[in-house]
Amino acid sequence: MEVKRLLKRVGSKLLPEAIKKQLRNFIILAVDYGQYKTISQWNCVDHVNTKLPWYTYPIIEYLNNMDFSDKVVFEFGSGNSSAYWARKSKFVYSVEHNKEWYEKVKHEMAQNQAIELCENEVHYLDAMSKISEKIDVIIIDGIYREKCAQLVQDHLAEDGIVILDNADWYKETSKFLREKLDLLEVDFHGFGPINAYTWTTSIFFKRGARLQPVNSVQPHYSVAAIKNGNDERFI
Repeated sequence: MEVKRLLKRVGSKLLPEAIKKQLRNFIILAVDYGQYKTISQWNCVDHVNTKLPWYTYPIIEYLNNMDFSDKVVFEFGSGNSSAYWARKSKFVYSVEHNKEWYEKVKHEMAQNQAIELCENEVHYLDAMSKISEKIDVIIIDGIYREKCAQLVQDHLAEDGIVILDNADWYKETSKFLREKLDLLEVDFHGFGPINAYTWTTSIFFKRGARLQPVNSVQPHYSVAAIKNGNDERFI
């Protein structure tokens, strides 16, 4: 907040309007979204240190708007995303191949979480088959992503969704989910925590998917939106 106030004082007096607008954009990303904190701490959190997934900010805002309170989630890969989904969903299962990440997540687990350490490929890919119920949200954000995508069809609920992070790096995986499984792809491009570049996190919807918004309001205001037409500018 001190950085924000300093930039406001300096920018309001010394800078031309075009530069001030660009500076406001920097403040929104660095302070309001908390990206500077994530870079300096190498930790996926928001501006008040609430844990976030390492997805792009546009999809995080979309997911924040949706009600997953009665949903079962399965993650290929774990981390701060596990805590995020535990806050939002009925139950979250995670499989992790990295022992260090496994120990970190296990140490901080909520009551509606379970995590399994699978250090070899066979066990990793078999982890989802141990869950008897259909899964509402399947997240592919770990290793063996192409092979993980091939397991989706037998486990995804009729109104379920799949989230593929770094979808721009896994175009064949995206194509498989879109064409072979007939899922509707929506790509969320943009900045996110930690990284100094943009990337893509994608959602693949089953045709029967009907996500409901939190508080029956959609869309919610984004982090730095002008609310009700009032321009509350920084500078």
